[in-house]
Amino acid sequence: MLEYRDRIVQEAAACTCDRCRKGMTSDDHDSGWHERMSLSFRGGFDSIFGDGNKVSIDLCQQCVRDTLGAWLRITPPEPDGLAYQERLRSEWDGHAADRWRPPRGAGGNDA
Repeated sequence: MLEYRDRIVQEAAACTCDRCRKGMTSDDHDSGWHERMSLSFRGGFDSIFGDGNKVSIDLCQQCVRDTLGAWLRITPPEPDGLAYQERLRSEWDGHAADRWRPPRGAGGNDA
C-alpha cells in the first residue's frame, strides 16, 4: 500500500527578460515562455564573478538570439536538417538582407 505526504512546491509562473524587460507567463504560450533562457550558477574558487557569488540571468528568445546568436549551435530535429541548417546559416551571414544576422567578427568570422 502506498502512503502519501503533503508537499509544498513552487512553480515558476512568470519571467521578465533582464535585457529588454519583456514579460512572459506560463499560461501565455505566445509570450515565448517555453523558449526563454534562465541561467544560474555560483562562482567557484578564484572566479571572475567572485568566490561563491550567485550569477543569474533570464532572457527572452529574441535577446538570446541577439546576444548569443553568433555562437549558438542549432540542430533541427527534421530529417532534412542539413538543408535547414544551411538556410539558417545563409540568413545569418546576411544573404537574406531582411533577416537578423550576427555581428561581423563574431565567433572569429572576420571575412
